[in-house]
Amino acid sequence: MAWQFLLCVMKLSNFLTLKNPYMNNQPLLTLCCLFLLLSGVFKLNGQSEQLAKHIEGKLVTINKVIAEKDYVLALSKLTDLENYEEYISVDENRLFVNLKKGEAYYNIQNEEKAMELLLEGLDDLESLNLPQLKIKYSNYLGEIFRDSKDYTRSIDYYKKAFYTSSKVKDTLELLKSNLAIGLTFKMAKQIDSAVSYYKNVINLQKVNNINGKTISRAYNNLSNIANDDDDLELAEEYINKSIDIKKLQKDTLGAAIGLINLSSILYKKKDFLTVRNNYLEAYEAIKNFDAKKIRILRIRESLLYNLAYVNDELKDFEKAFRYLEQATNLTDSLSEVSAAKNISEIEAKYNVAEAASNAEKEKSKRQRAQFFSYATIFAFISMLVVGYIFYRNYRLKQEREVDKLASDAQIKIINATIDAKEKERKSIAEILHDSVSALLSSANLHLQATKAQLKTGYPQEITKAQTIVNEASVKIRDLSHELISSVLLKFGLAFAVHDMCQKYSNSEISLFSDDDGVKRYEQDFEIKIHSIIEELVNNILKHSKAKNATIMLAHRENNMLSIRMNDDGIGFDAKKAKTKGGLGLSHIDARITVMKGVFNIVSSKNNGTSIFILVPIVPRA
Repeated sequence: MAWQFLLCVMKLSNFLTLKNPYMNNQPLLTLCCLFLLLSGVFKLNGQSEQLAKHIEGKLVTINKVIAEKDYVLALSKLTDLENYEEYISVDENRLFVNLKKGEAYYNIQNEEKAMELLLEGLDDLESLNLPQLKIKYSNYLGEIFRDSKDYTRSIDYYKKAFYTSSKVKDTLELLKSNLAIGLTFKMAKQIDSAVSYYKNVINLQKVNNINGKTISRAYNNLSNIANDDDDLELAEEYINKSIDIKKLQKDTLGAAIGLINLSSILYKKKDFLTVRNNYLEAYEAIKNFDAKKIRILRIRESLLYNLAYVNDELKDFEKAFRYLEQATNLTDSLSEVSAAKNISEIEAKYNVAEAASNAEKEKSKRQRAQFFSYATIFAFISMLVVGYIFYRNYRLKQEREVDKLASDAQIKIINATIDAKEKERKSIAEILHDSVSALLSSANLHLQATKAQLKTGYPQEITKAQTIVNEASVKIRDLSHELISSVLLKFGLAFAVHDMCQKYSNSEISLFSDDDGVKRYEQDFEIKIHSIIEELVNNILKHSKAKNATIMLAHRENNMLSIRMNDDGIGFDAKKAKTKGGLGLSHIDARITVMKGVFNIVSSKNNGTSIFILVPIVPRA
C-alpha cells in the first residue's frame, strides 16, 4: 500500500502547488498535508519490511513441511499465507502458492481441487513470463495424469515442461523432463520410446558433465527394461552405474535400493550368495535410519523377506526362518501404523478445514481494520483539502473584488485623463480658431487698409508684415485642425470620417468610409468616437501593412451606433495585444467600457483584422 500513499502525495502536491497559482503564498498547509501523508508512507514501509521478513519465515517453514511430506500442515500454512494481500497480489507469489496448494491437495487425495488449481494456474502462466513456474506446473500435471494412467495427457504436459526448459536452456529441468517422459512411455508399454528418452538423459550428462539423481534413475530404469527383456548382463551394467552415482553422492538409501535391484538381476542368474551379501549390505546401510518413517520400514520389511527367501535357496533354513519371523512382526507393526496414520489424516483434514475457516475470519477482520484505518486517514486528509479549498475560494473572491475595484478605478482614471486631454485640445482649438485666428485676420485687414490709404510709396515692411500675418494664420488654422477636426465640429462625425479617409489615403493604402443613417450627435460624443476611430486608423497605418481598409458607420434602430473597421493587412494576436495593452487597445477598450459599449477584435497573423464597436448614441441637445 506504500506506493498508493506515495501516489496520493504526488497528486495532492501537484494540485496544491501547480494547479493553484496562489499556493506559493500559503506553504504551511501544504507542508502539513505532505508531512501527514509521508508519515503514513514511512509507517507502511516499516510495516512492509516486517511483513516481508514474516512471509519469508513462513515460506521456509512451508518448504520444510512439504519436504517432510506433512501436506496437511503445509495446506494450513499456505491457506494462512493467502491472507497477506500485499504478497499474494504479485502474480509469481500467487501462482507459487497455488502450485504448492495443488500439490498438498493431491497428496491428501483431494484430486479435484488439486486439478482445478493447477489447470487455472497453467492457463495464467501462458500470458506471463515465468518459465520456471510453468515448468513446475507442467511437470506436476504430467505426474498426476500418469498416476491416473492417462499416459497421453501425461506426456503432453511433460513435453510442455520439456519445450519450456529448452527455451530457457535449463539443463537440469531438461534431464527431469526426459526422465519423466521415458518413465511414462515405459508405463504405457512403449518400451522403445522409453529407452530413447532415458538415453537422452545419459547423453545430456555426457555433454554437460552432470552427475546426479536424475542420471542414476535413468540408468536404473534402463536396467529394469533390460532385466524385463532378460538381457541380464546389460541390466547388471546399468544398475551398477546407477549404484556408483548414488555412492558418489553419498546417497545411502539410494545405494541400498540399487543393491536390492541388482540382487533381483543376480537372483535370475542364481548367484544367491552375492544376492544375500547385497541384501545384508543394504540392510546394514539403512538399519540406523529413522524407524518412524513408513518408507524406511517398508524397505526393511522387503529386505527381511528377501533375506528369508535367499537363505532358503542357500538351504540355511534357520536363518531363513529367523528373517521370516522378523519380517512378519514388522508387517504387523506396519498395519498398526497405517491404521493410526489413517485416523491422523482424517483428523488433520478436519483441522485443515477449521484452520481455513479461521484464516478466512482473520482475513476478513484484518481487511476491516485496514479499511477503517485508511478511511480515517482519507477522511482527515479530505477535511484538510476541503477546508483549504473553501479558504482559497474565499481569498480568491476577495482578491477578485479588489482586482475589479482596481480595474474600475484604472478605467475611470484613463477616461478622465483622455476626457481632460480632449477638452483641453478642444479649448485650445477654439481659442486658436475663434480668437487668435480672428485677431490675425483683423491685423491683416488693417495692414491692407494702410496700403490702400498710402496708395503709393508705402513702406516695404507693411508687405512683409502682411506676409508674416498670413503665414501665421495658416499655421494657426492647421494647428487648430490637428487638435480638433474643424470638419467634425462643423459637419459632424460622418463627414469627419470621410475627410479622414481622404487625408490618409495614398499610393500604398486606400481608405474608404461609408455611413448608413448617421446623423449629428452630441459634440463630446462625436469627439470621443472620432478620437477612437482616428487611433485605430493610426494603428492600421503604422502596423498593418494593409493595401485596403474600410470604415463603416451605421445608426441602429435601437439608438446604437455601430462601427466596423476591416483591413487586409498582416494581422496580429488580438488576445495578447489586448492583454498587454499593445497598440493603445487597452485605452480604447477602457473608453468603450465607460460608454457601456461593446469592443471586439478578430485578427490572426496574415489574415487581416476586423474590429466591431457598438455604443449607445448620445443625441444632440
